[in-house]
Amino acid sequence: MKKIFILVVGTFSIFGCWPEIFKDRNGKFLSDVVPLDDFNSAFDDYNSDLPKNKSGRISFTFSSKRDKKIYFNLVSFEAQFSYGKRLGLHTFRNGETGAFFTDYDWPGEFLSKVNGNFNVLGPKTVSLRDDFQSFGDSPKGSAVFYADDSGGDLDIKYVRKTEAGIEEPVSFDLLNSTKDDGYPSFSWLGDKIYFSSNREGNFDIYEVSIPRGQNERITLESLVTPQEYQIRKVEELSGSFDDKCPYIYGHTMVFVSDRPGGKGGSDIYYSTLENNKWSVPVNAGSRINTSYNEYRPILPDLVNFNYNLMIFSSDRPGGKGGFDLYMTGLNDKFK
Repeated sequence: MKKIFILVVGTFSIFGCWPEIFKDRNGKFLSDVVPLDDFNSAFDDYNSDLPKNKSGRISFTFSSKRDKKIYFNLVSFEAQFSYGKRLGLHTFRNGETGAFFTDYDWPGEFLSKVNGNFNVLGPKTVSLRDDFQSFGDSPKGSAVFYADDSGGDLDIKYVRKTEAGIEEPVSFDLLNSTKDDGYPSFSWLGDKIYFSSNREGNFDIYEVSIPRGQNERITLESLVTPQEYQIRKVEELSGSFDDKCPYIYGHTMVFVSDRPGGKGGSDIYYSTLENNKWSVPVNAGSRINTSYNEYRPILPDLVNFNYNLMIFSSDRPGGKGGFDLYMTGLNDKFK
């Protein structure tokens, strides 16, 4: 028993004061809107992706004009959360410690395969083992979904990582049309995919429903080429204005819309899934939205947080230039 006690105390000594671990990692609700200045530039920066993480080293990927100037291409940085008086996200610095998550530490490696003299938007990293409900021996493997306009209109594509390396981009034909399609987001059960498209005129939010058997293991093939599926426009979230960039985490969805009644420009809205139907969208309010444009919110998977942390972009004044990336708390996760 004494040895166990010494081991526990030693472990807490290495990682810091143990009461602080539980307090800080749960996190005080981040009510401030914090600019991510370690990553922002004088050029447009938006469309971010932050895979599942809590305190380790991770890849933060987003679209930026810093390299091509007239085109959005993806950039990726090693990043880490900091837990001080206020939660922060900063670049990973030499000498810091943090565990790699093997399914997530590769996004920077695929940039040369997807970037070019065209726009690349909306990255979404998916781990088959960690991002879907698993039963038994979950399959390993990961992929990054995105959209580009190399063919004229935006088409959704993906690259996957296998033991042999990173494969060439593949078109996600199930979601694509002759118009602009982008921003896929996946449910925990792997039975729903949400994305936005202007195939009927303005941008709307669409849902793909995939029948799943009991205890079915999710594979990439079952996501991108399911044997059965249905696609519908989500009427309760879509209207006669532009509704786009859906991102689902649990029973909460965030998206952007320029519908009337907002604060101006594009605003962030959120909805919750209640009795298999999305609730009336709620404007995120003046704490988050401005008279300028807020764009592509994401809800990173931080299972040890008691609220939904949100990263988004905005062209509001006070940033480094154009669109900048920001972080804040959206709402309580457990209500």
